Amino acid sequence: MKLNRRTFLGTATAATAMTAGLTRPLFAQEPVKITSVVTRLANDYFTDWNVGATQAAEALGVDYNILEYEGSAAKHIEIVESQIENGVKGFFGDSNDTANVRNITNLAGSRDATNIAVWDTLPWMHPIDQGMGYGTYFTADDVVNAYTLAKVLFEEMGGAGNLVHITGFPGASPDIARTRGLDKALAEYPDIKLIVRQPGNWNPIDGRQVMEDAIVAHGEIGGVYAQNDSIGLGVVQALEESGISVPVVGHDGNAANLDMIGEGRYLATISYMPQYQAGYALVRAYDVIQGFKPSPVERMMYTGGTLVTKDNVEALKTFLAGDNGKLPFDWRKMSRTLHPDDWDPQNVVWPIDAADMWAPYDKPEGYSLPDAYLSAVDAGEHDKVAALYAEHYKQKLPF
Repeated sequence: MKLNRRTFLGTATAATAMTAGLTRPLFAQEPVKITSVVTRLANDYFTDWNVGATQAAEALGVDYNILEYEGSAAKHIEIVESQIENGVKGFFGDSNDTANVRNITNLAGSRDATNIAVWDTLPWMHPIDQGMGYGTYFTADDVVNAYTLAKVLFEEMGGAGNLVHITGFPGASPDIARTRGLDKALAEYPDIKLIVRQPGNWNPIDGRQVMEDAIVAHGEIGGVYAQNDSIGLGVVQALEESGISVPVVGHDGNAANLDMIGEGRYLATISYMPQYQAGYALVRAYDVIQGFKPSPVERMMYTGGTLVTKDNVEALKTFLAGDNGKLPFDWRKMSRTLHPDDWDPQNVVWPIDAADMWAPYDKPEGYSLPDAYLSAVDAGEHDKVAALYAEHYKQKLPF
């Protein structure tokens, strides 16, 4: 082959790159495409969620998009199908219709894509059952979180009084878990009387309506347990317009609710830092696309939640404000492929005991958890993986 100057320089550059052990390709590649599909973008929780996902995507060089399925399982599938046609390889988000997680992960797996489920999953369907179309399931330990939050509310009520419980979307995984935790606390406070339990469907409009109806139907209300902060926002609006002052709690840590805690209008929340949850899920989708395969017990993981009251709300708000709007997370450092040795989850993360989580649900006849998972459990992998994540948790949350 005759070498001209251009050919020689190109050959020399390629040889230099190989001998230098560079991992980046010589020619530009299309960025990884990842889409978050969520219930409703108007929800304050998903507003914060999108901030974290956007900043994580920028840090990793990901082509990121967010779309809403508006509570429709069919629309959720349509979105995933169309996004796959557009070259998307990773998905993450919630799925109020938990049965739809099977359909989404089947679809993703059949097209060499992956889905990272957050909050919602189908009981007695382990991610291993779905192959890498179901990369990981992330959620919070909401039985424990709800139990803790309920006790804070009940103590503020003086251990007695009428309780209004406005639940989320019926059948959603976190809705069931939070109700279990609340009921556990109710069993310890016999003088707290549950007088209303109605769904608020995760939004302030429905939450406000349930609260308005409860005010009309029951003259004496001692406290309100909202299944999430969006519902809680509607509850506070209804109470304040009626001139009623009672303690209200919720879950998520939405910005408006944090402000109300500081103002004394909202007693407490459990903050999951939706900014973190979304960014961490995007990073995991990225890693799976890059070839990372979580171990059997890593396929279902809890992420930490923080009880927020007037005592620590300002510290949380300052932390999430970051520096000039940039969240204080090193998204690249979370990556198992970009930082295989010194990765850092930057939050408490630990494995879920699938059998324990799904014990309240009827197990399908003939179903058994995957052999790979059961073998890992028998080998003590739950404790080993929990210890591994604790060891790598270096950048600590300051509250």
